[in-house]
Amino acid sequence: MGNELLPIFAGMKTKNFLILLIIALIFSAHLASCGEDRRLEYAEQTKTDEWIDDTMRVYYYWYDEMPRSSKLNYFAPPFEFFATLLSSKDGKNNTPYSTIDSLKTSTRSISDTENSYGFQFALASSANSSNQYYAQILYVVPGSPASDINLKRGDWILKVDGEAITANNYGKLLSGSARTLHIGHYDAESNQLMANTDNPVSIAASRTVDDNPVHYYNTYTKGDRKIGYLVYNHFTAGATEGSQEYNTSLRTVSSYFASQQVTDFILDLRYNNGGLLSCAQLLCTLLAPSGSLGKELGYLQYNDRFNPRTVSFSLDNNLIQGGSNLNLSKLYVLTTGQTASSSEVIINCLKPYMDVVVIGQTTEGKNVGSISFSNQELQIKISPIVCQLFNSRGESSYASGFSPDYTVNESSNLSLFLPFGEEKEALLSVALGLIEGYNNTESVSASATRSATIRTTLFNSIDRRATGAVRIR
Repeated sequence: MGNELLPIFAGMKTKNFLILLIIALIFSAHLASCGEDRRLEYAEQTKTDEWIDDTMRVYYYWYDEMPRSSKLNYFAPPFEFFATLLSSKDGKNNTPYSTIDSLKTSTRSISDTENSYGFQFALASSANSSNQYYAQILYVVPGSPASDINLKRGDWILKVDGEAITANNYGKLLSGSARTLHIGHYDAESNQLMANTDNPVSIAASRTVDDNPVHYYNTYTKGDRKIGYLVYNHFTAGATEGSQEYNTSLRTVSSYFASQQVTDFILDLRYNNGGLLSCAQLLCTLLAPSGSLGKELGYLQYNDRFNPRTVSFSLDNNLIQGGSNLNLSKLYVLTTGQTASSSEVIINCLKPYMDVVVIGQTTEGKNVGSISFSNQELQIKISPIVCQLFNSRGESSYASGFSPDYTVNESSNLSLFLPFGEEKEALLSVALGLIEGYNNTESVSASATRSATIRTTLFNSIDRRATGAVRIR
């Protein structure tokens, strides 16, 4: 993908110069007062906002909706200034996909869980008190502080440092110093959250953890069917910029599935909020029918200042590099509302080549891509939306998310909220049933918990970096 993008940016040099010249002329008039040119006087105060504006007017997908330069306040703090440039089409629920970060304060590496306790959780509110929450553990990163104390998917945190969890203090579960946790479990018979012990458990201070996106995999034999199952949690090539160890893990596990001669495949993207398009391209290449290798997977559409405006990406056999193409004809994808961005690329771009069955809940709906631009001198980084993503049939109509073919809410039946890979787990059991030839969606829903004690209300990630959109590079 990197080489394919080079002609786009190389072709922008002349246009960049003309655009920046026009901006400079407008800005000169804006700063002139009583015939006196005061640009040099204000240059130090305005240079960061000027760089942001210059970059956005070239690359931003909706650059034509940005305010005129004469309407902008170049003395505003950079984060405030950036917000004034964004289109109403950028993001959802008043949260834009385009982002800005300070390089001075940013300590995150490309790894999604730097300085973390190593568990992802959902907040659930008590029916008896809207101000009190319980934290439901969704998954635990191996080798993390959470893993060290044997915290596991399906456990509950009832208190932190002896206090009930509230909207004001739940951030203590994201990162920080060593803490004490009161752990509980769901008791199906009484339909209650029960404390495991009166004694709290001590968890060590948060630290950098290695959250390999190849989180869990397994195979199942059902009659003459051999089923592969993979929990893949984010589209990241490696733990650091330029590294490839996570992609290597993905290739290795694809070879394992090939050695097992899998006939069917379940891809669990329920907590995957996206990442790099190049990783999605690799995963599609590993899963797709072998006859589709070499064909167009999709394309990126940029604004009309780019030449060429569209850039395609393919099911590239060269990406396999020691892995194995599984030559599948059907793919079952497990989803929640957190499934987004590059996860949705998998669904959209494989649909022209194979039957993609979505099980779970409606996905987020992010059909746009971003590129990051950094200025080391100014110590600022912006990641604007620069393109929209389409599959090979020119389809990109999932801004409202992909609706499931089979609707299942994993949190509606706490007795089926089980560890990854257990055949009775809510979403996995539906997929396995469909492969065996029966639909147990109704039975899963019919036995759903009607709890008067707890109700899940809000998902949260442990220090997971918000992807905003598909990251092009």
